Amino acid sequence: MGSGASSQKGGESLIQIHYPKESIAEISRQSKLSFVAVLREWQRWTEMGCDEDGILSVERLRAEYEGDVIMYRVIDSIPTTADGKISFTDFCRILYIWQTMTMEERLQTLFQILNNGDPLTAETVTEVIRAVRPETEDLDQIRMIAAQMPASLSCLGTSVIDEEDFVAWAKKSAIG
Repeated sequence: MGSGASSQKGGESLIQIHYPKESIAEISRQSKLSFVAVLREWQRWTEMGCDEDGILSVERLRAEYEGDVIMYRVIDSIPTTADGKISFTDFCRILYIWQTMTMEERLQTLFQILNNGDPLTAETVTEVIRAVRPETEDLDQIRMIAAQMPASLSCLGTSVIDEEDFVAWAKKSAIG
């Protein structure tokens, strides 16, 4: 059973946090994320309603990212239990992997997650740019970059944009 902590002020509890069966330090060691990063994510998972084992349903995690196509697909790529649940430890491992990737590796991963074997569209590229450059908030600028992609690849003579072409384009453009 997980342990808990709370702060008291005048007899009433201000903060109630339960900790996972595996300690935050152990999850930090396993996932290679810092202790503070694991603790911050654990607090988010607790707010989303995970159980004391750090298990959360895919549906609840997806609800946290409502409308975010990229996160939906990332969540779908995380290992789940037979009944559609994700462990906090697995989530932290995936988060660490993402944080330590180079920009090229992130682009390759995003292409694989988003493409599903289908040709990329300007809309899909817009989502990729938003994921790779979350600090870019100007949607018109993002759409302009995405719209330039097919034109810059037109010399290929094909409407299918493969991973290698996509990564090469992204590295030359404003997102790489």
